[in-house]
Amino acid sequence: MDILTIALDNNNSVPLYIQLYNFIKNEIQNGNIESKSKLPSKRKLSKHLEISQNTIESAYEQLIAEGYIISIPKKGYYVSELQGVI
Repeated sequence: MDILTIALDNNNSVPLYIQLYNFIKNEIQNGNIESKSKLPSKRKLSKHLEISQNTIESAYEQLIAEGYIISIPKKGYYVSELQGVI
């Protein structure tokens, strides 16, 4: 998949990881990111968005916890097949 482009707002009271989490979740729910699509690595997305890898990891972990994405060791993060998750 192409790199995610989102305008994160440091001045917003909502933490950056929640802003990123909400953006990715909405993109998945709206079908803009398809099932089984590979998400950018934490390092690549961190460089692109100019935020820490910990922020990316927090967003990804929340998405994993809610079943939107899965982590495959040594392969990366992928969008789950969303049957009944939305």
